[in-house]
Amino acid sequence: MSKYAINRINSDNPNWQIITSIAINNFPWYQSGTKQNTQIKLIANDNTLFLQIIAQDKYSYAKQTELNHMLICEDSCVEFFFSPSGILGSSYVNLEVNCCGTLHLAYGAGRDNRQFISLEAASLIQRTSSITTPVKLETENDLQWTVEIALPFAAIEQLTGEQVNKDTWFANFYRCGGRTDPQYATWHNIEVTEPDYHQPEHFGELVFM
Repeated sequence: MSKYAINRINSDNPNWQIITSIAINNFPWYQSGTKQNTQIKLIANDNTLFLQIIAQDKYSYAKQTELNHMLICEDSCVEFFFSPSGILGSSYVNLEVNCCGTLHLAYGAGRDNRQFISLEAASLIQRTSSITTPVKLETENDLQWTVEIALPFAAIEQLTGEQVNKDTWFANFYRCGGRTDPQYATWHNIEVTEPDYHQPEHFGELVFM
């Protein structure tokens, strides 16, 4: 099982330069095209999980600007699925963010009947993107994009109705979307025949240090 240690800090300002990254570099359903690089870094304090996404992207594209839009997954995006209970295979959050920083968050035991995050809880989540426009079309100058997210545990608890486990989560990270040369990539490998990220039994382990 893939495993990553999340160190703790005593501030709200991560020093990303010294944080070890996760590589989203498994392509279980690869057919053709460029396998683009995606790196994730995580760190936490007592109240917040901080994420940094650096995505190589020669065809950066985002159309959706609405919270929880179902087609954010078709934009250039990264997805973070995690079980904050600390129990493998339990109900999980799917956090999806496109290259402009638009979010989709939902919670449930499986693909169907998921509960979406409220505007109130989503307002607690801070994010910044290297792309400063609300939408993005591909250009010949596209190379990569970066999104940073500050995800308060309180926002997760409002969504799930349960206290988060601050020792261990089970999770996976995914890369997908875009109009040109989209790829399906994962951190922890998924051994199913068709692209399907809703696989909590295939999550890796995040350990809060």
